[in-house]
Amino acid sequence: MLIIFLTSIVRFYNSIECTNSSSLAVDDFKTDISMISEAVNIIETERTSNENLQINHFGSDGKIVDASEIRTELAAALIKIGDMDNDKKLSNEEITELGMMKLDTKTIQKELREFQFNLGSSDHNLKNFIVITKGKYAGTILYNGPLKFIDDEHKRYFGLELWMDAK
Repeated sequence: MLIIFLTSIVRFYNSIECTNSSSLAVDDFKTDISMISEAVNIIETERTSNENLQINHFGSDGKIVDASEIRTELAAALIKIGDMDNDKKLSNEEITELGMMKLDTKTIQKELREFQFNLGSSDHNLKNFIVITKGKYAGTILYNGPLKFIDDEHKRYFGLELWMDAK
């Protein structure tokens, strides 16, 4: 009986520890998203105020992302804002309408270093982030990488305001 009780306590402690580390990972990820968002908005402000045409919109690479490059989970979340023909999928035309582009990693890294922003999440590879460059969501950073960042409410976060129910 004592062994069962102790085993239960250990399992409970381990589940709390797992939840806490998961919350910290999501917090780190959200902080990274915020820092990258701040960097791209600073870049865009500098670009427009100085009319610096050598830098692409929001520090992007200037090339529209192909629909096949967007991970399934992110595409499902983007349907809420980008599915103009209500076919429950994201076409290349809808991606073009949002102006979804990868980040220019050199430009973003320079900006992050200048402001002493250090990325702390488990995936801080800037190649795994996309920026929306057109419309009311312009400047929104989205995560398009292999990791799944899920918060305590079991909602998966891909960017500042986009989420979907985890399945």
